[in-house]
Amino acid sequence: LALSDVYTFGPTFRAENSNTSRHLAEFWMIEPEIAFADLEDNMNLAEDLLKYVIQYVLDKHMEDLEFLQKRLEDEEKQKPQHERSPMPLIEKLKFCVENDFERLTYTEAIRILMNSKPNKKKKFQFVIEDWGADLQSEHERYLVEKHFKKPVILVDYPKEIKAFYMRMNEDGKTVRAMDILFPGIGEIVGGSQREERLEVLESKMKEHDIPLEEMQWFLDTRRYGTCEHAGFGLGFERLIQFVTGMGNIRDVIPFPRYPGNAEF
Repeated sequence: LALSDVYTFGPTFRAENSNTSRHLAEFWMIEPEIAFADLEDNMNLAEDLLKYVIQYVLDKHMEDLEFLQKRLEDEEKQKPQHERSPMPLIEKLKFCVENDFERLTYTEAIRILMNSKPNKKKKFQFVIEDWGADLQSEHERYLVEKHFKKPVILVDYPKEIKAFYMRMNEDGKTVRAMDILFPGIGEIVGGSQREERLEVLESKMKEHDIPLEEMQWFLDTRRYGTCEHAGFGLGFERLIQFVTGMGNIRDVIPFPRYPGNAEF
């Protein structure tokens, strides 16, 4: 509250056995936190930040982008037609800057996915059968690359699949969470409006079997004065991967650490 708007930029560690082209065991995260802000403010800030960074690269580093685009075009020629990117790199970046991100609820996204051809024909590795499913990368990329063909912001996720500190909606089933999904990447930003009501926060912690006595320092931030506040995390390497068009996230960090590899 005293600082109003703050951010951190530092390493984040995930003990997940995810061996994909988009995951690292150690990555860097930009995390703004803003006071007197709700989910709408949070979405606006995240979208503005992404567009600002992409526009800056377009304005200042066009020569580098042209080099990367030529390299990607040569790589694309080796791929089957259906695997090729629908847009050249520079056109894709301009498209993201010049168009509003599509905003919809998790419930609307589930409806779209359940009625999609890949789901009905069981082409998805993880078939969506009911509301409450945790979306996988294949679902996120379908929404972005096939259905809307633009960046997407999903909001109001089921409380069971999100963290305890996210603000509960009035329906008692969903929380004020948001994810921003980008083509070729999937989730690039994750955030939420935080739960500022002490009694609701304590109730949710009990539901998640989190010992209240060990978290008094956290509860005190609500107990002794709080307000509406929100924040998000932006995966720095995923942003670089998107802007450069690189196919593997391990190529955009000097010393990649991933499951089974931590040589440096």
